[in-house]
Amino acid sequence: MMSARPVSASALRPMGDPAELVGQWVRVYDDGTVGLLLAADNSCWSMRTPTGIRSGTGRLAAEPVTERSRAKPVRRRLRVMMDDPGFPASEDLDLLDLQLAAHP
Repeated sequence: MMSARPVSASALRPMGDPAELVGQWVRVYDDGTVGLLLAADNSCWSMRTPTGIRSGTGRLAAEPVTERSRAKPVRRRLRVMMDDPGFPASEDLDLLDLQLAAHP
């Protein structure tokens, strides 16, 4: 007998090498977190988000941020943080804008 179980959204998406995403703004499939990927391999990863550093173990399931609509909340948060000397908000916002411009 077969049972109906929901399949996670990340299981439906093809996953490439997470190391190829390093240096890009990505959206994590599991929870939708958006951040700048600092390091990633098949065993661990770390990213900088507007709320701090996030890291995890295991293979990262994420995709590059290419749509302005998905980046709006992050852009707003980065603009608010522009005056915080301990966070590179200006540089991160520039990187995000460049990435979005590459995907019109």
